[in-house]
Amino acid sequence: MPKLDFQTLDRELRAGTLRSVYLIVGAEAHLASLALTRLEETIGCKPQDPSRLLLTGREATAEIVHNALLTIPLLGGRPVVIIREGEHLSKGMMETLARYLERPVETATLIVVAAKLDGRTRLATLAQEKGAVVECKPLYANQVPTWVAVEVRRSGKQISQEAARFFVDVVGTDLGGCAAEIEKLFLFVGPRATIELQDVETVCAATHQRTVFELTDAIGEQKVKRAIALLGNILDQGESPITLLSMIARHMRLLLKAKELQQHGAGDADAARVLGVHPFFAKNYLGQAKRFSKESLRKSFRSLSTADRELKSIRIPSERIMERLVLTLCTTD
Repeated sequence: MPKLDFQTLDRELRAGTLRSVYLIVGAEAHLASLALTRLEETIGCKPQDPSRLLLTGREATAEIVHNALLTIPLLGGRPVVIIREGEHLSKGMMETLARYLERPVETATLIVVAAKLDGRTRLATLAQEKGAVVECKPLYANQVPTWVAVEVRRSGKQISQEAARFFVDVVGTDLGGCAAEIEKLFLFVGPRATIELQDVETVCAATHQRTVFELTDAIGEQKVKRAIALLGNILDQGESPITLLSMIARHMRLLLKAKELQQHGAGDADAARVLGVHPFFAKNYLGQAKRFSKESLRKSFRSLSTADRELKSIRIPSERIMERLVLTLCTTD
């Protein structure tokens, strides 16, 4: 069985295909949560059902899992075992699950959810062979507007392409944050079938992610003091440095594209089309790009790469790493 993304899983479930084993793996927690929810909806199990057992990777033992999967519930229903935080499964427990997957119970469902799991393990290989591996990778920024449009359609509404692009520009690319803002939009538009650009401007402009865009704008405008102050506020609010780094990297990529467009004499409308943003933001990118040379923008990616490596491997406070990065980006040229 090939690996599935969330959309393919959803189509399978709607078509009535239910497998006995699912491995939901990937760093995009919101997609993983959606996948698990759709599986439970399809199976028809609820948190209080005696046929449903929820464990963490640290709690799971061979005896508990086997008993739950092999025991026919007295009140009926399909036995379901859900193991969250599967990345914390011991090697012994992973091997136990792999042996179970060699001959899984067809009338039961085992679901393992893991942020990260080596695809070369027997557990991952057999999950793909006997059931399905659902990959929940973070989406690229240019994929998020399409995801937003699909999510809106799933609830019986439509969103214009321009509104979806502006939505992502304002809210950001974190899917959990996007989902929360989509719910606000539904409440705002009420029974109206289509979400327009003006609705997004009214409802989403004040979202907390707006602060992140204020930071990237401050970097683009080389306002050092404002950028450092905004960085401190954002990190104090609990924003992940890795997520913040990806947003800054996206902004610098767009500035480099804007610089290249400037050199070819492109206007706001052409820039908006090429950059994939609303014309209002395209004008900002073109203006900020004038402050940088093309070489300095290219050098900025070395600084971003260094920061990414340090955040993941060096025991330096993440605040210091991010402060140094912002200072470097703001003082280029």
